[in-house]
Amino acid sequence: VLVTGESMIPAFRPGELAIVNPRLAPMRDRDHIFTTAPDDGHFRASIKHLISWTEKDWKLEQYNPAKNKDRIFTLPRSVWVKALRVVGKYEGG
Repeated sequence: VLVTGESMIPAFRPGELAIVNPRLAPMRDRDHIFTTAPDDGHFRASIKHLISWTEKDWKLEQYNPAKNKDRIFTLPRSVWVKALRVVGKYEGG
């Protein structure tokens, strides 16, 4: 998955490739790509560090939040339905 945005610098930088294994279950203290269900053929994705989760929410951390954004926050699992565990990255070159 091609990384865009700067919220996870220094772990992931724009232009790097995050490698995921979609068969692995979510795991605390690991980076994941969270995706929404396709809506009209479109979906959103966000790469974040998974702290924990409940039946309702993902508790996440971003390393380089934008101004006025929290470093630790939650996303609803009803919207962000998949957590794809990152198993590596390709920095290119």
